[in-house]
Amino acid sequence: MNTQWSLETHGDPLGKVREFVTKIWLETNLDGMLVTTNGGNEARAIPRYLTDVVEINKINPFKPLMEINAARLLPDLLENHPKAKVGALLRPCEMRALTEMTKHAAFTIDNLLTISVDCLGTLPADEYQWRLERAGGNLPSEVPSDELAREALKFARQGGIVPYRYRSACQVCTSPAAKQAAINIHVLGLPVRQKLLVSSGDPSTTEKIHLEQYTDGKADPALITQHERILSKMSERHQRTMDRLNEGLGTLLPVDVDSVIHQLESCGDCQTCMDVCPICSVDRPERSSVGHYDRSSVMRWLVSCAGCGMCEQACPNHLPISAIFAHIRQKLAQEWEYFPGRSTNDPLPLI
Repeated sequence: MNTQWSLETHGDPLGKVREFVTKIWLETNLDGMLVTTNGGNEARAIPRYLTDVVEINKINPFKPLMEINAARLLPDLLENHPKAKVGALLRPCEMRALTEMTKHAAFTIDNLLTISVDCLGTLPADEYQWRLERAGGNLPSEVPSDELAREALKFARQGGIVPYRYRSACQVCTSPAAKQAAINIHVLGLPVRQKLLVSSGDPSTTEKIHLEQYTDGKADPALITQHERILSKMSERHQRTMDRLNEGLGTLLPVDVDSVIHQLESCGDCQTCMDVCPICSVDRPERSSVGHYDRSSVMRWLVSCAGCGMCEQACPNHLPISAIFAHIRQKLAQEWEYFPGRSTNDPLPLI
């Protein structure tokens, strides 16, 4: 049963999320939490493991910048803190990646408290830097990165703003909503200066954390409907964007997995896309001594692709990897009826 509650924001949704996460930390007696902090006035978004709950006032889960998929840091973090109560605040694509990583490697997240927030989209680093400088010049008393997050939140009710300026991966992401985490915080489609939504699909989490004590009551069904309606519209909009990109790329798009493998092999020794991929951090595609990739290992990679776009962001040749992978991932999803990140209980296809 998926129960939803509301959070009264009193005009400050970012502040309310910080307050809510702080309460959850204290209630669950966490030893630390992996989060993305502001990074001062720099165009940086590096995840950090916080051990002092006071530092939660520095988190910025709506910062429109993503440099690392934080999920790839969690296996080592959990191994290095085997007895600690650890939390992680993740974007939806990071949560999907984490779910898939558990199927590729021998680690579990049963004792990890996951919190996810709806994603409003992220910008290329140069675009973010330009906006950061403008915000810093106009509002010297405000943390510029906070101001950019608050600007993005103003348009949460419409499902975001200027999507054509977002990273390619965000433009074609059809799953921007927080779903798979133990606790999900929703902003899309909502009047965020008045209310947010909180949900949990795990009854044991709901009972253990007593979420009702840290929210403002059961959610108004009209708000839930509003949230679901905008998600549907965003999914349709992003699918249209992907269709346009596919049409524009034409013959550059792979027709099958073998075409992707040929592209990877044509890149020579460059494996930058794999170096930054969370799935590859636990299950890297195998390559023979003569340079050929094992087909089944590449398919395991592609079928689990979380769509975070870190590969394209790091590609030195500026290849449209997000569109290429999204295209082939859709084909594999239809063929295998498998949707990455949906559940840890969904086994990987027998490829």
